[in-house]
Amino acid sequence: MAITRDQADVIANRYNDRRITNKLKMEKRIQEVYTLIPEMAELDQEISGLALRATKSALQGDNTFKDSLREDIAVISERKKALLLANHFPADYLDEIFTCPDCKDTGYVNQKPCHCLKDEIIKLLYSRSELQEILDRENFDTFDYSLYSEDYIDETTSISAAENIETVMDHCHYFINHFDKTFDNLLFYGRAGTGKTFLINCIAKELIEKSYSVIYLSAVQLFDLMADYSFRRDNNSVYSQISMDELIHCDLLIIDDLGTEMTNSFTDSSLFDCLNERLTHQKSTIISTNLSLQQLQERYEERIFSRAAGNYTPLKIFGDDIRIKKNYTV
Repeated sequence: MAITRDQADVIANRYNDRRITNKLKMEKRIQEVYTLIPEMAELDQEISGLALRATKSALQGDNTFKDSLREDIAVISERKKALLLANHFPADYLDEIFTCPDCKDTGYVNQKPCHCLKDEIIKLLYSRSELQEILDRENFDTFDYSLYSEDYIDETTSISAAENIETVMDHCHYFINHFDKTFDNLLFYGRAGTGKTFLINCIAKELIEKSYSVIYLSAVQLFDLMADYSFRRDNNSVYSQISMDELIHCDLLIIDDLGTEMTNSFTDSSLFDCLNERLTHQKSTIISTNLSLQQLQERYEERIFSRAAGNYTPLKIFGDDIRIKKNYTV
């Protein structure tokens, strides 16, 4: 489970709250039943008495009562169920309450994460990534191949937009399916309106649902965040809650719209440090930009471009402007 210590604490607190809530609910049920069926309290006292007697005997070396305790309790439990049914309660009304019966609200089954824990992690990662609402709209299920035309031919490669997007999608699925087996980074480039951000969101949704930690930042947000770290500025925005450790060690960092930021020595240095640290720690990064590879090389320092050229898989996205095409066809 790729979560930070702070995130683990958040989830642990949720499970603790869950157990407390269920315990209070159980106590309320017990008092309700005791009021309506006084004999039930007597039966519970009888069980407590048997357990105490068996414990004392065992401490004195006599296991006679301990051996018969389970059978005695089973007999009393059947009497309790009969009383509940006779008074119009479900037979299991006084059974211990669990939100998840599989792990009994511990989060683990046989020392392995329970399905409910995985769901909690996914919910938390969605929340921290600020992507939940977007990913409900933009994902592989809603991706429309028809927006990429067979008639739009790229002058450099002589490949159609439709053929190209098939190849790009194959690479996206490979990236997702082999995320935990191979280390890869992606560079989506091409002019605005061709669906780069949509594709990135498709990847983000799939990986978040596999419980990987994903941080999504526009280039402007990234450099604002780096400036906050460097100059210790106060910032109350949502993305400012991301720690430097999370930025470097999250499973996937997405930097959208690289090239829209003001370029200077600080942004160049910050970008190099961020990309280099993530490469060092073998943490994947996806970058999208409206710039061509040549424009990237001209805009950023050679050391930055060499990192991208040598360690990122470039995926060119081209075709008609999707936003215009959608408006035209509606």
